[in-house]
Amino acid sequence: MTFSQKLAGSMTLWSVLALLLIGPRNLELYGISILIGLLICRELSTSYVKPQIGERMDLMIYVGVLFFIVVVARRVLTILGFL
Repeated sequence: MTFSQKLAGSMTLWSVLALLLIGPRNLELYGISILIGLLICRELSTSYVKPQIGERMDLMIYVGVLFFIVVVARRVLTILGFL
């Protein structure tokens, strides 16, 4: 089994574990926990993965950060009373 397959397996395990612990009702917290897991995997595997795999992971991180920005913006708007 290659390192990228092990990395994909660990991210899948993290996703399932996060879903079981958090539950399907809180999608925002689930998405943020997936982002944290992806950031940790990317940081720990920087010197072990090929550049193409690193670029794919970076793309997923960018999508996760965009999701995080939307979550924070919605929370701020809710606190301010606009939503």
